[in-house]
Amino acid sequence: MIIGSRDASRAQGIADDLGNGVVGRSNEDCAAQSDVVIVAVPWDGHAQLLQGLVEQLAGKVVVDCVNPLGFDKQGAFALPVPEGSAAQQAASILVQSQVVGAFHHISAVLLLDADVATIDTDVLVVGDDRAATDLVQALAARISGIRGVYAGRLRNCGQIETFTANLISINRRYKAHSGIRVTEVD
Repeated sequence: MIIGSRDASRAQGIADDLGNGVVGRSNEDCAAQSDVVIVAVPWDGHAQLLQGLVEQLAGKVVVDCVNPLGFDKQGAFALPVPEGSAAQQAASILVQSQVVGAFHHISAVLLLDADVATIDTDVLVVGDDRAATDLVQALAARISGIRGVYAGRLRNCGQIETFTANLISINRRYKAHSGIRVTEVD
């Protein structure tokens, strides 16, 4: 696994903390060396980052898990995105990539906690390329307790991204790390 950052030494420091053979590289090197790239950056740097990686991401599956959110004294709220969602913005920039929206509702706290053996939640996966969404569902299933659930075309990603504001409110109120579980699907 490769972690990318604008600063390769910063990425390597994070990789060293994670261990398990993870390496750190510049964003450009990470994108060039990976078949599947997960974009997990703050919303305000999303478009600029992707515009700088168009060539390196061509022909690759790009998993966008960015949530365009703002925060004020009342809590989290969804920000408008002209393209409809962060994932749709990514697709409009990365026209030679297969963009999939996923992992919007997974608690980073739980993912990084070595004492958490399983995470009881689903990953909603949206995209326009069936092979790419199937691949991302399979990647999600590699995390103990998580299941990838196909949730429609990429145009549906806006609802998924904005629902994150509701989950943040739930988690703050109940001091939890809740996610989403879809019932009655196998």
